[in-house]
Amino acid sequence: MIRVALLGNSHLFNWKRAWTSLGKAYPGVEFIFFAAPGAQLEHSEPQGDRLVFTKEDVVRWVKRTSGGRREMVVADYDAFCVVGLGCEVRAATSLYSGWRADSHKGEQGRFLLVSDACFLDVVCDRLKASVAMALVGKLRQITDKSIWLAPTPAPAEVVLTLDKPPEDIEMAASAIDAPALRAAYDEACRRLAAEDLIVLEQPKATLASPLLSKNEYRRTNWTKPDWMHLNDAYGKIVIREFLSRFQPSLGGQDAGDSSGNFLRLADPILGALRSTFSQLSTRRRSKS
Repeated sequence: MIRVALLGNSHLFNWKRAWTSLGKAYPGVEFIFFAAPGAQLEHSEPQGDRLVFTKEDVVRWVKRTSGGRREMVVADYDAFCVVGLGCEVRAATSLYSGWRADSHKGEQGRFLLVSDACFLDVVCDRLKASVAMALVGKLRQITDKSIWLAPTPAPAEVVLTLDKPPEDIEMAASAIDAPALRAAYDEACRRLAAEDLIVLEQPKATLASPLLSKNEYRRTNWTKPDWMHLNDAYGKIVIREFLSRFQPSLGGQDAGDSSGNFLRLADPILGALRSTFSQLSTRRRSKS
């Protein structure tokens, strides 16, 4: 049995809902979800061999999503996946309304001109400052098993139909520099590289444009358009992609999006060996 711990915010819930039905096709895999809205998982600390949640509100959410667990014991899992938590393409688009790189062509608005290197460095710093990366750092203190990072998916294209779309998204998505902003964000994700960290990029088939997700994958909300969260159909695609990459014998790309691009930031052979050694070590400890 392969056991994966998934930690995240509201962007993890489409994974959880999708797994309710999809999990039946993977009897050898178990997902355990540790989720809380917003940035609440910042209230966690590594203690010994476990991640402890230090705020009672977070504990209540974690118990609800994980099946009653109050903390996460790292020895119980073969891998970890951090989802959402502020690691997103808006790290680049929100800069665009006030800052432009030398290579940018757009002239709309009032902005300061900076070098391409400076623009990229700021995007990198924003990602590194996210709750997601802080959580990755905490996990790395207590485990040497593989850690995956699934950034927040891009906003749904319905956002442009709102009466008052967020200024940064509207300007960046319609700009000639949208592909360049996506490229800067992707490069910043690559620069998150640390041993055993794997960044799972949003599958390209779910994108309507470099900076927006297709409306067919947005979560339905009957009161007002939800442009921030994607639906269970997206959850199924990204789960299949994750499992296929994590354990190729599981397959799944035929049912998902084979064009999704993974930014593997660790040697796949090394990762597989480390996983094998970890499992053998766990078995030896359990026998002793």
